[in-house]
Amino acid sequence: MAALKNTKSISMMLNLSPELNELLGASAKKSGRAKTTEALFRLEDHLRLYESIATPGQRFPAEGSDKE
Repeated sequence: MAALKNTKSISMMLNLSPELNELLGASAKKSGRAKTTEALFRLEDHLRLYESIATPGQRFPAEGSDKE
């Protein structure tokens, strides 16, 4: 699942719109996780489920994924 603290990883900085920041904050609060952890879990999940994204809302499932 999400990267473990003792594994080799990188840090990234990105800019979120106020709306996206609010959605991420609400999701983190609901799950009881920090926003950074929530973002990591969601990014990892999405990248494993979808091979490619053409535009927001139009995704191509990864091979072996049951998502359409």
